[in-house]
Amino acid sequence: MSAFSESALEKKLSELSNSQQSVQTLSLWLIHHRKHSKTIVLVWHRELKKAKPSRKLTFLYLANDVIQNSKKKGPEFTKDFAPVLVDSFSHVSSESDENCKKHLERVLAIWQERMVYENNFIDQLKQILSTEKKAKKRTFEQIQEEEDDDYLSNSTPKEPPEDECLAGEDCPL
Repeated sequence: MSAFSESALEKKLSELSNSQQSVQTLSLWLIHHRKHSKTIVLVWHRELKKAKPSRKLTFLYLANDVIQNSKKKGPEFTKDFAPVLVDSFSHVSSESDENCKKHLERVLAIWQERMVYENNFIDQLKQILSTEKKAKKRTFEQIQEEEDDDYLSNSTPKEPPEDECLAGEDCPL
């Protein structure tokens, strides 16, 4: 295996493809160089932020593979990835579509099932995904349309409330 350096890692990350073989090959290389786990995680996070939106999910798949497959050799990656995962999930979720978010939810379900991280940490990551879903960008026209719909639905009741007096009836004061 080739020697570790930040530039070698940057090059390997730039060549990473969405194939299982590509993810697993780079994952094995990273695990082999686990004594550099802190640097690896920092470079991974920096490159994730720079990556095109279409490649960001692959970066998270790589992190998933490294985290799960390195557990047998030691806790370095599990511990070192934890501080950047909240920001990473938030970043990827904010730039992705619903299909990508489903894949991220699947990763979290596996982590929960395999007890990769504590449940409260996984819940925090799930919360980020659900919050990012709600915060989807909308055009001005979409907002206006929703406001008009809300106004119409709130201003024209289908049935009068039962406890109100109708016009022409005697109402107790």
